[in-house]
Amino acid sequence: MQKHFTRARRAVLAAALTLGAVLPAAAQNAPFPNKPIRIVIPTAPGGNMDALARLYAAKLTEAWGQQVIVEPKPGANTILATSYVAKSPADGYTALFTISGFIQNLVLQSNPQYKMSDLAPVSLVASFPIALAANAALPANDLAAVIRLAKQDPEKYTFGSYGVGSGAHLIGEGLNKAAGIRIKHAAYKGEAASFTDVASGEIALAYGSVGFYANQITSGKVKLIAVASPNRLKTFPDLPTFAELGYPDINLPGWGAMFLPAGTPAPIVEKYVQEIRRITALPDVQAKIYQLGYEPVANTNTEFAQFLQEDLKRWTRIARENDIRLD
Repeated sequence: MQKHFTRARRAVLAAALTLGAVLPAAAQNAPFPNKPIRIVIPTAPGGNMDALARLYAAKLTEAWGQQVIVEPKPGANTILATSYVAKSPADGYTALFTISGFIQNLVLQSNPQYKMSDLAPVSLVASFPIALAANAALPANDLAAVIRLAKQDPEKYTFGSYGVGSGAHLIGEGLNKAAGIRIKHAAYKGEAASFTDVASGEIALAYGSVGFYANQITSGKVKLIAVASPNRLKTFPDLPTFAELGYPDINLPGWGAMFLPAGTPAPIVEKYVQEIRRITALPDVQAKIYQLGYEPVANTNTEFAQFLQEDLKRWTRIARENDIRLD
């Protein structure tokens, strides 16, 4: 009887050990996703990027049946968020929803804290066109007039940007070089600060995302002059591009996109690609993107990878031509 009990007890213990080994393996092999996901963003809560990321997070939660959380990690021109995701496990449960500062850091820093190869591209989500805005009282309503004023009095005018080495700064310096002018640069800590000064007349000009100005233009204190975009915008169809005004190289829109850590399994990357492209095509999502002043974009990870290489070349050229570095 005792021997029978011992054998039975051993059988139970063996089954338990076997089950204990099987359960973790089964969890690992369960279809993705089977636990909550984090989308890390490089900007502070409450801004346009945060709103866009939360829109996609809600749609992914609906589609995948797992909670998708937006986690802001602002700082160092997107470096904190990017480095964090680059070092995260390559399992699909941590994604990066970032902006074109991702490329600019690689161009402007001699020893950036991450490499492009540290992240796996998923898809572009939106183009963030950068526009030149002027104080409403400036006696110039088009780009030719702005350039004429700058040539007449080279020391008088200043353009604001949302930071040294930002897309706004590089585009402003690019126009200076292309037009043979020398409008001075003033770096601000964010678009709101530069807008305040151009609206008050403290500075004459400022470069910033159309998404920001779309929410501010109704004040009547500023006017838009031109946009650094390949084509005219749906939200501002009367706003000319720099290219059509004779400056084809001033064509450097910012962008928002999703990445995963390098080494994420291809099936998981592809699942993200298909879902992000589906979400971007939804009418309510497109309406929200336009409302923010952006232009919706959705491509494959292969197309996005090629875009990144081309974008790297564009920003490298303009940074070198104007001798702009962050270190």
